[in-house]
Amino acid sequence: MASTIELELVDVYRYEGFVGKRFRFRIKGSKVYINVLANSIEEAVEKAKQIINRLELDKQLIQQSKQKEG
Repeated sequence: MASTIELELVDVYRYEGFVGKRFRFRIKGSKVYINVLANSIEEAVEKAKQIINRLELDKQLIQQSKQKEG
């Protein structure tokens, strides 16, 4: 994940009957939210990073940021 992309933990919640917790992150400086199911904050961060990489959100957000500057 690019070093310019930072995650902000927005919410942690649990649904009755489901194993694990739901973690909701926001990519700082954007309106993009990522929700993951995990047992710990470390696992949740890793899953969120994997989603960002798979969807290439880091590249898209960096490109948008550069376009706004230029």
